Amino acid sequence: MRCAQFRTALSARLDGEPSGLADARLDKHVARCAGCRDWLERAERLRGRVLAAAADGPSPEWSARLMVGLEAEGLAGRAPEGPQAAER
Repeated sequence: MRCAQFRTALSARLDGEPSGLADARLDKHVARCAGCRDWLERAERLRGRVLAAAADGPSPEWSARLMVGLEAEGLAGRAPEGPQAAER
């Protein structure tokens, strides 16, 4: 199984959706794979930023703060990964 498949499953798990893989298998891969561990840490930070910013509502200021945060994390302008990416 490739890391992209594990990352898709991790993304689903972060969103509270079925991942299609056992949690133990995901956790074992993340423990062994530095790339996926880094990806998961960044995804968790991004999710936290979005949730915290969303509490303020979708104002222009909120959007500006989100973009600054994304740029600081190196995520602005990157192609999305995960199951939602195929829908776009």
